[in-house]
Amino acid sequence: MGTAAPASPPTRMGKRAALGAAFLLVATGLLAKGAQAQASALARPSRDVASLNGVWNGSHLEQRQGCRSAPNSGFHGTYSEFRVFVDSAGRSFNIDEAGVTGLSCSWPGQLRDVGGRTVITGTLSCTDGRTGTFESQSFFTTTNLMTLRLNVQLTGTESCAIDAILTGAHF
Repeated sequence: MGTAAPASPPTRMGKRAALGAAFLLVATGLLAKGAQAQASALARPSRDVASLNGVWNGSHLEQRQGCRSAPNSGFHGTYSEFRVFVDSAGRSFNIDEAGVTGLSCSWPGQLRDVGGRTVITGTLSCTDGRTGTFESQSFFTTTNLMTLRLNVQLTGTESCAIDAILTGAHF
């Protein structure tokens, strides 16, 4: 019988990959002795819709399609302040948005559970006359950050389908 081939020495990339993986585990708190799986806010962002409560400053980004007025299609964005109110017991939700451009929008909605996740559905009304409906696709928060992704359908004089991302930070 022959002998087994000697193991090849670790490559430089192999060492880098191993060090990178170890760093990631330490940075997220998953390798720390006795650490809980959810010990790091970066490892598991909150999925509790009530964590969206508060005043957030950030961006409102949109990718618009199928607009009646062609110049309204495409990418749009603005800086906004979002005042988010969540009433988990009453299953209600609202965002009062104040854009740096002077535009204000109200996003009242309801909370419902779909397949074990919270979905927010509602309407929007803006001071420029835009109206429509929305449904959340995802959201998460950490201590200082939030992201809310929405599907929006305008229903007034403009009829765009919008993929929107609202992001914010606060202290």
